Amino acid sequence: MKSKQIKFILYLLLITTAISFSVGCRKSSSKSNNNNKKPSVKLSDSTKAITLEQLLPKTDKVTGKYKRELPDKVTNDYMYGTIAGQYGKLDVCEKNILKSLKMEPLFIDAHHNLGLCYYKQGRIDEAIKEWKRTLELDPNYAETYYNLAIFMMDMNRENDGIELLNRCVKLQPFHMKARYALGNICKQKGLNKQAILHFKAYESKDKGDPRVLIALGELYLLEGQDDESLKCFERVSRIEKDNGKVFYQLGVAYHKRGLLDNAIVNYKRASELMPNYVDPYVNLGDIYANRKEYASSLASYNAALALDPTNSYASRKAKMVEAKLLEK
Repeated sequence: MKSKQIKFILYLLLITTAISFSVGCRKSSSKSNNNNKKPSVKLSDSTKAITLEQLLPKTDKVTGKYKRELPDKVTNDYMYGTIAGQYGKLDVCEKNILKSLKMEPLFIDAHHNLGLCYYKQGRIDEAIKEWKRTLELDPNYAETYYNLAIFMMDMNRENDGIELLNRCVKLQPFHMKARYALGNICKQKGLNKQAILHFKAYESKDKGDPRVLIALGELYLLEGQDDESLKCFERVSRIEKDNGKVFYQLGVAYHKRGLLDNAIVNYKRASELMPNYVDPYVNLGDIYANRKEYASSLASYNAALALDPTNSYASRKAKMVEAKLLEK
């Protein structure tokens, strides 16, 4: 896939999950902004061109302070601002986090969450400045590398974004959002084994995410690991009961292992859920043809041709099974 396409896909998946307000450096939660008005973006040319070297900390020494080290009078404003940010009250968020920073300028989490607040307001220059300051105070703040990766991907700087994501997971091996992003990048690039590793790391924290199970099932199929693929699609079919693509992939997994009755059931379910999707009908036609059930095979191929009259494979196979029927 082209770089620009990869960037667009990654940016969509990142931007929907990344701008969340963390309470402390390692945990985060997100709430949508109820304000439907889109903020005007403030982004200077100098910020667009900022280099990784300018962003990355020059030392690995922690010089800032965390919430647990600070008195309540400092942390109360920070917590109030953070909660306000979760509910989209960005002006309240900014005001209260700034109050806490006025009392303690070395408050690491406050700088990080102020950056998130600015980013949601479209104040990108200020957000990058706050995240840069966060890394100066704590070079091991994994979430900040993830947030900066979003920015880099939006600037179409894919390699820089990947570098930042890799730094994030090096510091926090089970950072789910970063692992999911890296898994998708590797999958799009055809780096199947690397993609599997990232999705497996994600799954170690969340074993029931349908997106990851589907991705793993597809990757295992590509790598010839049919048993593992089947397990993934069986699991996700119990979660996504109305997802036609899942049942189609489950049908493929059964088909490849020679479990044809199970394949038929799932191809039929897929065709019910996706009545305009050709592939389940074609595959059903193939199974019935191999079983010498020519009438059922012809009906399946004709169903496929009704949806796509230009499908040369279905047309050729339909003529073959029709000839078999005429022989009788």
